[in-house]
Amino acid sequence: MKEEEKKSWKTTLEYLLTFVWLTSMALGGFFLPESLNSIPAFRIKEVQVFGVRSIPPEVLSSALYQVSKNSWLFLDSERFLAKANALTNNSISSIKVEKSFSWDGAIVRITVQERVPIASVVHNKDILFVDEKGEFFYNPAIEDKLPIVYAVSLDYVKKHFFKLKDLTDYIKEMKLNISEIYITDKNTIVYVSGRKIILPSLSRLDLHIIDRIRKIYNKIGMELGDVLILSDGIAVIKEGK
Repeated sequence: MKEEEKKSWKTTLEYLLTFVWLTSMALGGFFLPESLNSIPAFRIKEVQVFGVRSIPPEVLSSALYQVSKNSWLFLDSERFLAKANALTNNSISSIKVEKSFSWDGAIVRITVQERVPIASVVHNKDILFVDEKGEFFYNPAIEDKLPIVYAVSLDYVKKHFFKLKDLTDYIKEMKLNISEIYITDKNTIVYVSGRKIILPSLSRLDLHIIDRIRKIYNKIGMELGDVLILSDGIAVIKEGK
């Protein structure tokens, strides 16, 4: 009951402060963000950042102040996320913003979800990361050893990303380590434990073709050499040394 009364009080205070601001707008004709800084109740007095793993908290604070001009009235979550991603090379997947109000200013709590890479993507000597949703980003603090994807086109990878993800998930389920993947518009070449698997292009991959890899390795084992799987399901196996 006390918690509900506390939430109700905070909501009432927010509405009251908003009403005061709107009244000032109506009476004054306009109200510049800089003018609000002279009124303590409209200021952001403290920023608390949670959930960051590799992104410096001060980067999030900077993004927040750039968007809000130090007033919680101008704090828009979508604009804040866009600004934060502009400062972190798209390294943030989501941001949750909560505000606690008082007459001497608001405390803003930021909960951040950083993007988690599943592979590195190399294109024209540029290195990016890609997360499980197919979003490209770059975070220099990430040092995880990841499969390296060499691509002739980032747009092609993005368009067919979920086929690539299905492929890598299947291979990981087989307890095999992917070192490199080469993607062209003609084929997909996967290097696994020193062996090479040649597949059709991403645009022509389907789960039936991908499942052929599991069946081949379950039946013959890792002593086999390179494998060529054609789009019609035919597999050509090179005997290993």
